[in-house]
Formats: sequence, structure tokens, C-alpha cells
Amino acid sequence: MSQAVLVRKPVVDWLTVVAIAAIAISFNVAFHEGVHALTCVAVGGNLQEYSALYESCDSPSVSQAKMVAGSAPTYNLIAGVFLWIILRNSRKQASEIQFFLWLFMLMNWFYGAGYFIFSGISNVGDWAVVINGWEPSWLWRGLMTIVGTLLFMLFVRLGLQELGKIVGGDVDEQIHRANKLCILSYITSFVVVLVAGFFCPYGFLSLPVTAGLFAALGALSPFLWMMRWFRTDNFVKLVNEPLEIHRKWQWIAAAITVVFTYVYILGRTLYF
Repeated sequence: MSQAVLVRKPVVDWLTVVAIAAIAISFNVAFHEGVHALTCVAVGGNLQEYSALYESCDSPSVSQAKMVAGSAPTYNLIAGVFLWIILRNSRKQASEIQFFLWLFMLMNWFYGAGYFIFSGISNVGDWAVVINGWEPSWLWRGLMTIVGTLLFMLFVRLGLQELGKIVGGDVDEQIHRANKLCILSYITSFVVVLVAGFFCPYGFLSLPVTAGLFAALGALSPFLWMMRWFRTDNFVKLVNEPLEIHRKWQWIAAAITVVFTYVYILGRTLYF
């Protein structure tokens, strides 16, 4: 690699980063709630509502309700694995695609592992429904919290390992660029979920909105702190072509369409 490549400041177009992150979080939460909804139908429940931040299912039995509740975080974990495999085989793809796959992968993993921690600590949420009635409750909640934390740390590690392979550029500049990408993605994700909450028919301060906002703030929090890990020598950072995000109007146009659909159409809720 020439010295010119190493000293040139890589391009990170903030508008395109915002667009990619907005698409990723819209897909992620819609996928999570969509799995709940599809599982409701699959197990014979009565799907009543499907929204940007929640679904409502009238389950005839306790076992069906548990399957509906546990399905979404489970499929988040599975989807993250598939995206990880795809990412590892997409090195020749454009930087924007690689960044989207990396971001979407971590969002699925963080939501999947985060629900173990959230339900274990608070006794509410998807996994709290699954273990309802299991005794001793404190033991199951403790196990969920431990498993969720271990998974969370594992996924942060795997995510940073993949980032080290694709971020490229000069070693001294990599951390700053990666941190910028992560912070922009975190803020964008919160704003998208926040705006969706304004269209919730139950009101902005309702449980679906507050739960959705806390999920986004908590589950995606590694985007704010995991660069401290990335700075260490535990992660190999390849000095190759830098991951650059250029102004791509097709991503911006796609984000407008996706976010409008997620925030306004799904945000207002589909009734069945």
C-alpha cells in the first residue's frame, strides 16, 4: 500500500452513515416484532396488532404465549449468526454494504442477548414471559442475566474482530473513524425509535414506547463504549484499504422509504 493511502484522511459521509443506520434499526425492530407476529399465527394464536414497537397476540394457552414471547429474541440471535457468515464472505463488496451487514449483525445480536439481561434483572419482557411460573424464579432470572451478559460480551468481541478486518486505514486513525461510525449509528437508532413512538396509538408515554426506547438505549449501548476495547492489542487491526462511506444517494433514498414505512405506517399499527 502506498504512503498516500495511509496518510489520506478516509471519507465518512455522515448523511450516508445515518441512512444506513436508520435502515438497519428499522429492519431490526420490525424483524423482532414481525417474528412475534408470525409465531403468533403459526402456533394458532389470534394476531390482533403489529406495530413498529410491539405486537399483540391473543394466545389460547400459556405454552403458546411462551413460544410467541421467546421467538423474537431467539431469531435475533440466529439472524446475527447468518449475517456474521455473510459478512465474512463479503470482503469484495462496497464499504457501505459491509458496514450495513456489520451494523445489522450487531443489532440483532445485541437485541437477542439484551433481552436475557433485561428480563433477568427486571422480570419483564420477552424472557420473563417464558419463565413465568418456573421455580425458583430467582434462579432462572439469575441464569438469564449471566447467560445474557456472557453472550453480550461474546458478541461485542466478535463484532470488534470483524471490524478490525474491514475498517482498514492508518492504525492511529482507525479508532476515531470507527467511533464516529458507531456514535452516529447509536444516535440515529434512538431517534428512529423515538419518532416511531410519536405515532403509537397508545400514546408516547405508553409501555410499548418506553420499552422500545429503553431497548434501543440499552441493547445498543456497546456502540458508545466498545471502542475502548478496540483500542487494545487484543484485536488485530489490518492496515488495508480504509472503510470509507461516501455520499450515496441510493442509500439515502432507500432510508427515506424504509423509515417512513417503519415510523409512520408500522408506527400507527396494523390491525387484524
